[in-house]
Formats: sequence, C-alpha cells, structure tokens
Amino acid sequence: MKLDPDLCRSLLFVPAGNERFLSSALRGGADVIQLDLEDAIAPGQKQAARRHARTELEQVAAAGRAVSVRVNVEIALLSDDLDAVVRPGLSALTIPKVETVEMLEAIDQQVTKLEAEGGMSSGEVQLIAQIESAKGVLNVREIAHATPRLVALGIGMEDLIADVGGTVGPDALYFPAMQSLYAAREAGLTPIGYLGSITVYKDTEQFREWIVRAKNLGFAGGFCIHPNQVEILNEAFRPTPDEVAAAQAVVDAAEQHAQDGIGAFSHNGKMVDAPIVERAQRVLRLHETHSR
Repeated sequence: MKLDPDLCRSLLFVPAGNERFLSSALRGGADVIQLDLEDAIAPGQKQAARRHARTELEQVAAAGRAVSVRVNVEIALLSDDLDAVVRPGLSALTIPKVETVEMLEAIDQQVTKLEAEGGMSSGEVQLIAQIESAKGVLNVREIAHATPRLVALGIGMEDLIADVGGTVGPDALYFPAMQSLYAAREAGLTPIGYLGSITVYKDTEQFREWIVRAKNLGFAGGFCIHPNQVEILNEAFRPTPDEVAAAQAVVDAAEQHAQDGIGAFSHNGKMVDAPIVERAQRVLRLHETHSR
C-alpha cells in the first residue's frame, strides 16, 4: 500500500520478529506500521530480524496497511537491510540519524537499483527521515529537499538530546522540532514531531498534552511505540467536527464571494483572505483522508 503523506498521524514502531507486538499493531489503528531493524534489535540479531521483516512487511501489506521499515544507516548493515526489504508491498523506509543530503541521495540510488531488479516502479518506495543530531538539525532545510522520495520528516528526540545534552522535554526540543517543522512545510513534506519523549506511554494525559500542543504548532503526526499513543495521536491530529464545520463555512463563503469578484471578506466577525481559505481547504482534505 502506498504511503499517503496526509495520513501519517501515528507511525508505530514494532521490533521486527516480535509476533505479539505485530499482531497488536495489526489490530490497532496506526496509520503507518514501522518494522524496526535499528534500535529495537540487538547487534547479534540483525540478520534474523531482516528475515522476519521480509515476511512481516508482506503480512502488513496484505492487510491493506501502510508499512515502513526502519533500517540501520551504518554502511556494514544498510546494504543488507535494503536487500532484504525493498520488495513489492513496502510502502516506505524510515531512515534514522539523517545528517546530510548526500546520505539520502545515496540511499535513493540504492533503492532505485533494487526497485528495478525487483520489477517495481521507480519511486515506489518512499522515505521518512529522522533527524537525530545537532548536525542533522542544522542541515535539515537542505535535507528536506534531498529527494522526491522523501515524504515526511521529524526528529528522533532521544538520540538528539543524547547528542546535544539537556533533558528530553519542551525546553530542549522546541528549537530542533520547529526547525524540522518549518523545513518540512517549506519542502511540502509531512512534519512529524512533538515536544516530549516517545518513551512516555503510561502517562496518557501528559502525552495528550504534548500532542495537542504539537497540532497547535503545526505538526501533522508523531512517532510512537505503544497502542496507547496511537489512539491519542489519531484523535488529536484528526480534524474535529467543529473544525470541519468551520472550515466548510469558510470555503463556502469564499466560493460565494469569488463569484462576485471579492477576494477578501468578513466572516463571523473576522477578515478572511487567501491564506485562511487555504487552511480551511487543508482541514477539509484531512477530514476526507481520515474518513476513508
């Protein structure tokens, strides 16, 4: 199943080879199931995890779900990861620790070669980038334009804070998260992120606060590791009935005024012009996508 960039509210990591977690993910409603070959897999288990990921991605695809695989970026591991999982059914690759344009360009070239060898359409496999270092944050604007395969981008908060110091929370994450958000929006990518730790899944109220704030800041989805987080992400990033009704009213009013040659107008006591209409149209597109 092709990954829809407008349907990336929840991107759930599942360790490759963990049958119980995968079954739970398939029962749940995550927009993207991400089979993990990286941090969740011990060094000595990488080869076995590749074999599992190869069959599991077919299982997820057969269920009609978007499936990504997070690969290892170390040269000694990356090629074997790509050889194992770039095959029909794969929606995307999640690339961790992205620091440079050249890194994504090299992966793009390898994937293009594997697509051709596997009889797949060129560009069929999309990319999701995780920014996890100071270098990556400072290069994120260029990274966002690295390849047409790239459809979503966000920070990996735990690795990033391990690199720069501080505590995983709103203070330390605000600048890198917003840097990635603006870079993603400028490049037409889906911005993934929130100002908290992916490891927090039992304190649902705290996690919900982070996600509501993330939506208000402009993010469109978040990485997660637990079904509790999936439910919160899906709910928070889905337009509410009131938001949909308000957006529809703005679009209807804009169409009526356009017939009279009026571009800016007053609506419910507020001035409406092109940017406000565009935001309303985006709400309606998201509502239609999330209603499928």
